[in-house]
Amino acid sequence: MSRATATKMIQFPTIDGHFWLERNGKVVDIEFKDYDYIKKYHNCDDGMVYKQADTNTQLIMIRIFEKCMKSMGEDKASYRILCKNMGIGAMFRCCFQNCMLAFQEGDLIRFGSMGWNKRNGSGVWWEFGGEDWKGVKAFLK
Repeated sequence: MSRATATKMIQFPTIDGHFWLERNGKVVDIEFKDYDYIKKYHNCDDGMVYKQADTNTQLIMIRIFEKCMKSMGEDKASYRILCKNMGIGAMFRCCFQNCMLAFQEGDLIRFGSMGWNKRNGSGVWWEFGGEDWKGVKAFLK
């Protein structure tokens, strides 16, 4: 079974937002090569920019995704073992699953918006989420 098949079986909701980890006060996330076209198209610099959603929105979004995993009998540890046994690593546009793969004791799962600073200094291109997005409904699609 491929990771794409496993992910489809879990039935995660479609979102316009991003999950990442915070470890010892630093962001743990992958700037995939696939982002290069997006950054070039929107004239953005390297180095992702993050904006956490409000605490309540983060808790609800994390619980929704964890509930989806639990419905398939998975948790962080069993998901990592399953993926390792299948030879599956981090994948583009699978931010929650990537967090589960990289999660270590003491990490914090964060949710909100992610993008890049525009080279002309006119702000941030938010690829996932947005500057003023508030509440769960803003992120669910």
